[in-house]
Amino acid sequence: MISELNQLEFDKVKHLTDPCRNIEVRAVMSGLNPGRIYVDDATNITAALIWIQGQSGFQLIGDTKSVPFRNELQGFMKKHIQPELLNLHMQSVEIGVTDGDWEGVIHHMSGSRDVAGDVQHVFIPSSVKGWINTLSQPACSSLHTSQYENVRVLSIDEALLEEKVLNQLSFLKDKISHFWTTVDDFLKYGFGYIAVYNDDIASVCLSAFVADEMHAIDIETIEVYRRRNYGALVVRAYAEECKSRGVHPYWDCSPSNTGSIRLAKSMGLSLDFNYKVYWYDLIT
Repeated sequence: MISELNQLEFDKVKHLTDPCRNIEVRAVMSGLNPGRIYVDDATNITAALIWIQGQSGFQLIGDTKSVPFRNELQGFMKKHIQPELLNLHMQSVEIGVTDGDWEGVIHHMSGSRDVAGDVQHVFIPSSVKGWINTLSQPACSSLHTSQYENVRVLSIDEALLEEKVLNQLSFLKDKISHFWTTVDDFLKYGFGYIAVYNDDIASVCLSAFVADEMHAIDIETIEVYRRRNYGALVVRAYAEECKSRGVHPYWDCSPSNTGSIRLAKSMGLSLDFNYKVYWYDLIT
């Protein structure tokens, strides 16, 4: 019978999360990032549905042939999970999988709703040595022009988060709270940088999920400042911090996001694996 684990029981799915290549599930299991875990049988866990709150989505892991998931997940979603999603004003369900055999379970979950799907790319350093050598190269000359004279790249720390002068500080704080249970957790386990134009926060790059020595990156540039290469500035600073800490960056993006792929490659990252994402509307 499907049930939800309390956070003190999350380590019961470690045998399922350890081999998972998506680090978000390991980050939730370890308690570093907020989420919830639903299992097929609390006495003999063979599959789990991970609610990754920072992604506003789910991940299915474990045995794709789990009988409870194949038979009961639709009813469990409808009774226990979908009402909470609707209360959070979420209009759709998104589920990531690394095994295509989960597709039948997802169609069962959705009931009569139409299911759409797409592929996601994950980039990581192809080798630690090669990645460090790439980072040791001079930054692209296009980043050192007069257009950046009014731009500062600042590390995110406690003092910065209390800075009254910066505009769009709520944007940064909301970004952190989206991925982390508390700001203190972020400051303890993650790190990040912002690009500030005059006193406006223009772009941010930070640790969104942390699992062991790997940090999943989130980057966003405020719309009015896009296409000015500010994202490249914060990515460069973040990459150098990864290097100094011995951290391996993990970059997740869609194949159509050519700008994101370009930034990932500028960090010396290369495509490691693809996974499938499915989604369906809650309200039809």
